[in-house]
Amino acid sequence: MFGLLKRSAAAKGRIGIVLDDERAAVAVVNRDSSGAVLTRCESVPFGAGRDAAAALQALELPAMPLSGVLRSQDYQLALVEAPDVPPAELRAAMRWRLRDNIDFRVEDAVIDVFDIPPQSRGSQGRMMYAVAARRTAVDRQGAALGAWGKFDVVDVPELCLRNLVSQLPAAASGVAMLHLGQTTASVVLVRGATFYFARQMNLQTAMSGSADPAPGGRLNSESVLLELQRSLDYYERHFDQPPITRVVIAPMGARAESLAADLGQESSFEVTVLDLNTALQCAQPLAPEVQADCLLAVGAALRVEHRTL
Repeated sequence: MFGLLKRSAAAKGRIGIVLDDERAAVAVVNRDSSGAVLTRCESVPFGAGRDAAAALQALELPAMPLSGVLRSQDYQLALVEAPDVPPAELRAAMRWRLRDNIDFRVEDAVIDVFDIPPQSRGSQGRMMYAVAARRTAVDRQGAALGAWGKFDVVDVPELCLRNLVSQLPAAASGVAMLHLGQTTASVVLVRGATFYFARQMNLQTAMSGSADPAPGGRLNSESVLLELQRSLDYYERHFDQPPITRVVIAPMGARAESLAADLGQESSFEVTVLDLNTALQCAQPLAPEVQADCLLAVGAALRVEHRTL
């Protein structure tokens, strides 16, 4: 029905939607000469007997392009050497390259790719990220969002985080974003608006040495710092760029605040917690719980690319 990560023409705004089984996180970003303005941000329960499509139709969303976002369990991201084939054959060739790198049948996957800057050291060929999404997940997005005539993109969380980081003044010199889930976290390295690197971190390991090892509890900052440093070491070894010294943690809340304080004390990094109220122009103040629910939807709504690979 549509190409995963497909890029559409530039528009004056975009809607970002993240679906789970019971609710939708919705964000609307308008663009004008002053930049991007977050005009709507809410988490909407479907309600008894209603599905996602019916709930979204009732929201009376503006006539803008719409991005859906895959859940973390619905895709895998792999950094691989690009096959030496013409661009038109790239996705097909990547399918075979991913056969042994994903934990579900490659025949059941929708494949797409996106570029990163050339690696100047330690790599023999052109590297790129490949996304293998479960076809059932892409179909589910289509069933829920397809009635919206301007639905044109299915994105991945890592690129939504890139969109958020690119709004920060510090992005010009590089930022490491640490996005905390319940049991996993994403580390995304961005300079300007350019995506360089991403990896997944297992927070269960980081929680095992904590006084509060339950999901969502306080994290062992030493374990988190070790994994973060590994990502930054890779970045410094392979890209001809100055070191990244700024770390931003999201979503905001007690766990992020405590981790930021610990990392700030234990490292030389400048560590802050992302607050959308200061990172973006917001039509109204956003409570921490709304930011937590809608962070990826906001990132999806900030998408501006219109090139095709």
